[in-house]
Amino acid sequence: MENEERAQLEAQHQKEVDNLKEEVARLTSLLEQALREKSGKATHIAQPEPMLVNPFTPQNLGANEKES
Repeated sequence: MENEERAQLEAQHQKEVDNLKEEVARLTSLLEQALREKSGKATHIAQPEPMLVNPFTPQNLGANEKES
């Protein structure tokens, strides 16, 4: 009886693994397609997004100053 249950569990597990492999393959294909389309359409120079925070400016001005 235990062997039958184990065989069923292993078969179910293998089916789930196979389904995951198929899903990964499908998603990989979609990603590759999207990247090909994006690179094909990128004939103009994209403008960089404006930065809201200057990474070279400390954001905690005055935090390290001692109070008098």
